[in-house]
Amino acid sequence: MKALTVLLVLFCAMGYAQEPEVDLVRLGYLKNETTSEQVGMAASPDGAYAAFAFKDRVVKIFDVRAGRFIKRFAIPFADLFDMQLTNDGKLILAGGKQVVIMDWKGEKTLAQFNTTGEITKSSYSDRANLFAVGQREGWIEIYDLKTLKVINTFQYKKHHVSALALHPNGKSIVVGVIPLLKEMNPLKVFEISSGKVLAESKKGFYTMAAFDEKGENLVVSSLNMLMTKTTVEILNGTSLTLIRDVEGKVVWGNNIMPYSGKISGNKLLAITASLSFNVYDIQSGGISFTTKSDGFKLSGTLMLGVGNAHPYPLGNSGKFLINSLGNNINQIYDIKTNAIVGYFFCDSNDDFAVVSRDGRVEGTPEALRKVFWTSRLSNQRTPLESTFESGFTPRLLSQIVDEDEKTQLAQTTFEVEKVIDKIPALQLKSINGKAASAEGTSATQKQSNVEIAVTQNPQEITEIKLYQNSKLVKVVPGNGKSLYAFDVSLTNSFGEQNYFYATASSKSGVESEKTKFVINYKGATEAKPKLYLVTIGIDKYKNPKYNLNYAQADADGVAKVISQQSKSLFQEVVPFSIRNDKAVKTNIFAALNQVKAKALEQDMIVVYYAGHGVMSGGADKQFYIVPHDITQLYGRDDLLVDKGISANDLKDFASAINAQKQVFILDACQSAGALDALEDRARGAAEEKAIAQLARSTGTFWITSTGAEQFATEFAKLGHGIFTYALLEGINGAADTNKDQRLTIRELSTYIENKVPELSEQLKGSAQFPSAYSFGNDFPLAVFEK
Repeated sequence: MKALTVLLVLFCAMGYAQEPEVDLVRLGYLKNETTSEQVGMAASPDGAYAAFAFKDRVVKIFDVRAGRFIKRFAIPFADLFDMQLTNDGKLILAGGKQVVIMDWKGEKTLAQFNTTGEITKSSYSDRANLFAVGQREGWIEIYDLKTLKVINTFQYKKHHVSALALHPNGKSIVVGVIPLLKEMNPLKVFEISSGKVLAESKKGFYTMAAFDEKGENLVVSSLNMLMTKTTVEILNGTSLTLIRDVEGKVVWGNNIMPYSGKISGNKLLAITASLSFNVYDIQSGGISFTTKSDGFKLSGTLMLGVGNAHPYPLGNSGKFLINSLGNNINQIYDIKTNAIVGYFFCDSNDDFAVVSRDGRVEGTPEALRKVFWTSRLSNQRTPLESTFESGFTPRLLSQIVDEDEKTQLAQTTFEVEKVIDKIPALQLKSINGKAASAEGTSATQKQSNVEIAVTQNPQEITEIKLYQNSKLVKVVPGNGKSLYAFDVSLTNSFGEQNYFYATASSKSGVESEKTKFVINYKGATEAKPKLYLVTIGIDKYKNPKYNLNYAQADADGVAKVISQQSKSLFQEVVPFSIRNDKAVKTNIFAALNQVKAKALEQDMIVVYYAGHGVMSGGADKQFYIVPHDITQLYGRDDLLVDKGISANDLKDFASAINAQKQVFILDACQSAGALDALEDRARGAAEEKAIAQLARSTGTFWITSTGAEQFATEFAKLGHGIFTYALLEGINGAADTNKDQRLTIRELSTYIENKVPELSEQLKGSAQFPSAYSFGNDFPLAVFEK
């Protein structure tokens, strides 16, 4: 069945007199493969966290700095109208006739209020610590977020509230109502404590009101009686007298009318009835930016001011989180460059993807598969995963937020049209000399042959990679030809079906779409698998200033626990224990070469390393684990090349070892004090990128303790480093969250990702975030006795 898609098309106008220009970034996603539709979002005023709500009543909290979701819980009602995040950890939910205030970190409800009428408008003031809702029948209710009490409830008129704005001083509130276009009504300023009317504006149909930062001016939008003209005006923030018009435009229906807005400097950032994001210049007048052309939408027209879709400032960065199309793709607008500079896709499961304007990407494997670039010139779609090797950037959202104006302006917009004609295309030609069948192919011989044909741009191919059950098994350099042959060894380690896919890397940096096929192996059942367990722990370095406290204990603990909990799954556990001065390159390579020589497809390999990990300098940066005899971590790349073990070395072993179930666990840290904060953070991101690319390119599992900016701190209280303590807990059963007595590698990695931040915050006051990159198939690591 043809996949349903949602397309995101962004337009921008650099001057109101010009026709809107089409944004060169076009994104879409597979709607039929998303878990739930996004229905709301918010960001804390300091830009540290963002919250996303979904139709299945799930809310998720995203840590912008860490670049990951850290909380997921259910909300108490289905008809969410608005949500807000505070800097002190509160989540405000409003919908129907309810307002709920939660402590999102503790997942606790702090207060719950029932309103008189259905909520039609809301306003939040971070400075005053207040939240207000307007309702049908003209009711207004204001809440003190510190005391968690209602300050006042009063009624304007028996019409729905269509405009609402809390004054920054927290002492007054502006209210507007619309009675289905029967009569115009003025905006009124109410004193919050008494409900007394302090001032009134001229009469009108008002759909938005927003104060500037000091409360001196109030920007409002209104509609004429015939619904043919939208007007944006600046009023005096105290008296509501007119100062000047900003813009008036004749449009059939009120779709260009702002329904909510945020004042930043001399700009009004507004969301309209048609869910367009418009930026108004309130000094010179006119629209300076818009995400799309406003067209007639009956649903927007009939709402008459009911609605909230706020622009959320991300701290003092000048960036704003918006959602201008009402789907699962959000945008980041930069007020300094007057452009959309990033995009954030999310789903109610664990999936998310971040895309920068210049083509960098980050996200979960499934999200990178589901979200794609589209072309205006063809129907071809290019998944984000196709640019993983060239564009993957860890913690990309925080990078986008932090980038200054000069960096943003220097970026070249990624245009898929410039590379789409050069992307190779592959097709399965034959299996064991027989033409490929859409129904799949069966084989009884273990050693089989596969032919892959290149149907487009063979000259652009740099290499073709073949994956079996998600693990890389073959790499063939590009030769300009149109046919490539692969010898494969079939297995029943995951059952009869062997899942394959082939992909071609290209000179443009964009990979071909995956060509997928299945071979059903009908051969003899294989022997019970073996587990090859390589554990490396280095407390004592040749240079004593790099000595650690718990690396040997960590490695010993992992070897013991995995051997105990995994033995019933395997014919044999084959251990390789390498400690301290024995942990040099030749000995580590010797152990891995033994595994390479002995391991069969059905076997499993687990490699655990506890010690230092560093990035090399120079142009060709690489991640290295640091054996015992390296005496200088930084400034001596020759030592790393000679004595260290690089990411490329690990990639070669992972690819060459036949075992299709591979797990690499790195509890690697930097030497404390070796780097300044800026260099430390850059190296941390570079390490994450190297490990992520290593995991994806080999189709194996990688779980790592920390980036360079967060040292893998060890605590005497635990007897282990935090990361390995959580790892051992998980393998001992704590990670078996579904209680089926089987621990899979995905269950273990999820447990570690959740447990390590919790432990590190308890013990050292700040969260340490591990990273798990799972591009391979899931499989059990341990079985527990009932």
